[in-house]
Amino acid sequence: MSLTRPLPHAGQPRTTRDTPGAAGEAADAAQCAARLEALLGDFRDPRNPYGRQTLWATGRADLPAPPAGLPGVVDVPAADRLARALRPLFRRDLALAHAWSISPLLSTPVPHPAAALLGPAALLAVAGGVLRSTTRIVDGLGRHEPAARQWQPVLASVFADLLACESLTAVALRSCPGPDTAGPTTPEREAERPLAAVVGYLVPELVGELLGDLELVLTECGFNGDTLERRTLARILRDRGFARTDWTAAGAARTRIVQGLNAAGGSWPDDGPERAALFRITEAAPAGASGTDGLRFVAATLADAAGRPVDEGGTGALARVARRLLVEQRALRAACAATAVHDPADPAARALADRQAWLTLAAATLGVRETAAGGPETTAGGRESTAGESGRLPRRSCGESAVRKTVAGERTAFLGGTDWALLALGRIIARLGLPVPDRSPDPQPGVWEELARRAANGVDCDLYATRLP
Repeated sequence: MSLTRPLPHAGQPRTTRDTPGAAGEAADAAQCAARLEALLGDFRDPRNPYGRQTLWATGRADLPAPPAGLPGVVDVPAADRLARALRPLFRRDLALAHAWSISPLLSTPVPHPAAALLGPAALLAVAGGVLRSTTRIVDGLGRHEPAARQWQPVLASVFADLLACESLTAVALRSCPGPDTAGPTTPEREAERPLAAVVGYLVPELVGELLGDLELVLTECGFNGDTLERRTLARILRDRGFARTDWTAAGAARTRIVQGLNAAGGSWPDDGPERAALFRITEAAPAGASGTDGLRFVAATLADAAGRPVDEGGTGALARVARRLLVEQRALRAACAATAVHDPADPAARALADRQAWLTLAAATLGVRETAAGGPETTAGGRESTAGESGRLPRRSCGESAVRKTVAGERTAFLGGTDWALLALGRIIARLGLPVPDRSPDPQPGVWEELARRAANGVDCDLYATRLP
C-alpha cells in the first residue's frame, strides 16, 4: 500500500530502522502493531496530531496524513495478520482507520479481498475500547454502590458477543484469497465469499446493538453527553457510515447472503484439517486454507461439537447447545434447497439469511473455542497449566512483570474455557428463537471476572488478549 504526504515527526519516534534485517521482523503482526502504536503516540497528548484532542477537532476531509511506516499488505500480506497489525489504528479512531487503510485498499484497480473486512474489524476494535472504559466505571462504582452491579451481566454479555464477532471476523480474514489470486470483484466472486458477506452483515448489526447497550449503561451510571466516554461513543456512531459499517452496508451484505442461499442447501464435505486451520488464530494459516469456501465448515463444526461427550460441566453444555444448533442447521439446509432462486426483496429469504448468519457466528465461536481448548498451552480441561488455578490475569494485586508473564497463557486459557462460548451461544440461540438446553451453568460471573481483569490491567478485549501501552 503506497502512502502519501507522510508526517515524519508525528507521534513518537520510530522504534526500528529501515534496514534489510528488519524486513523479517515486519512480517510479524505483533511487532508491526507495536511499532504502529509507537508511531501513533500518546492518545491523550494534546500536541500529538494523532491524539484524541486533535482528531476530535478535525473534520473527515482534513484528517492528518499517515506516518511513514504504517503497516500494509507488503509488510503483512496475510489478511488476518494485517488486521492484527493495524489494530492500534483501529482502536484509535474509526474515521482514521478508513482513511489510512480501508480506503486505499478499496481504491486500487483490483480491490484487496480483505478491504471489506477491515471495516468490521475496526468497528470491533473501537467498540472494545468503549467496553473497557465502561467496565472500569461499573467495576469502580460497584465496590461502593451495590446498585451499579446490576450492569455487570450486561457488560459480560457485550464482551461475549464481541468475542464471537472477533472469532467470525478472524476466520473470514483467514479464508480470504491472496490479492494476487483474488481477481476483479464481480457478483460471482462475491457469492464465492459467503463468510465475508456474513461478517459485513452481522458485525455492523450486532455491534450497533451492543453500542446501544453501552450507551444505556453509561447513562444510568450518570455519564451524560459531555463526558469523554459518551463523546467517544458519539464519534463512533457518527463515523460508522464513513467506514462502511452502518445499516446501509449491512443491508447490502445481507443481500449477498440471500443470493448465496441456494448454495447453503448443498452438502458440506468434512474438510477437517483445512477447517481447523481457519480456527487456529494463534498460528499462521497454511496456504491451503486461503480461499476456502467459508460455509463448508458450518455444519461440520456443529456436528463435531455435538459429538462431544455430554457431562454436567461446561463442555457438556456446549455439546447440548451444538446439538440444538445442528438441528436448526439441517432445517435451514432443507428450507434453502426448497427454492432454486432466492429474492432479496422476499422477507422469507431475508429471514433465512438471518438464520444462516447466526449459525455461522455460532460455528466460528465453537471452532475457535475448541481449537483453543486443544492447544498446547492448555490442559485437558481447557485451563493454562502454569498461570494458576483460574488461568486468568491477576487483578490489581500483581506487579507489572507478573501481569506480562501471564498474558500469553491467559489468552489461550480463557478462549479454551467454556464461559464465553456458552454465553455467546446462549444469546445466539435466543436470537434464533430456540429454547436454551437444560442443565447449562451460568457463565456470566466468569466472563465478567475476565472482563474486569482485562479492564483493570490494560488488556484489549480481542481474541489475543493484547497488552495495551
